[in-house]
Amino acid sequence: MLAHNVSAEIRRAISRGEFAPGQKLNEVALAERFGVSRNTLREAFAMLTSEGLCERIPNRGVFLATPSAEFITDTFRARAAIEPAALLWGTDLDVDRLEELNAEGRVAIEEEDDDLFIAVNQAFHHVVLSSMGSKTLGDTMDQLDAFLRLATLPILERDPSFNRRFIEVNERIVELLRNDDRQGASDFLQQQLLELSTEIIDMLERINNGEVG
Repeated sequence: MLAHNVSAEIRRAISRGEFAPGQKLNEVALAERFGVSRNTLREAFAMLTSEGLCERIPNRGVFLATPSAEFITDTFRARAAIEPAALLWGTDLDVDRLEELNAEGRVAIEEEDDDLFIAVNQAFHHVVLSSMGSKTLGDTMDQLDAFLRLATLPILERDPSFNRRFIEVNERIVELLRNDDRQGASDFLQQQLLELSTEIIDMLERINNGEVG
């Protein structure tokens, strides 16, 4: 259970952008940070490795994954399956809270606080998924958050405001929900996620080819 908690904390740290793709994870520093033994930390690393977030390289250590196009496509397909389903079938969808988060997102944009906006945007999608009442799906969303932060970090380094565009997507979702069009909200989010997957892969290819400074 302790190793599970530590893996969850590392996952959240990845989601907050504390680690970069390909970065080596320092066992001594992380064991001290979380107040656990290195054996417990290694168990947590093994969990993260099984999820595809980390890679253990013999005689070198544990490194964060560097997302491939296949990795990104798979991640977005997972989100495009579970989040639209929550909009369509979630039995406890808190539209008021989603609207509040959009207001917080607008404030973050006005204050040019991109880290805050990312956190608010993540919270928006967690509220959507929490309507399904499933801890398993909540844990899955934590994993997907970490995957997506790894994938988009190279983009955010060049354009910290990249995520601001999502406020319009989130506001449109709330608008459709307010009009009792859950199917429309579901279809809209699914389309947006699949299109974003292609856009991110294209941007990363351009960055890797030196086409984006």
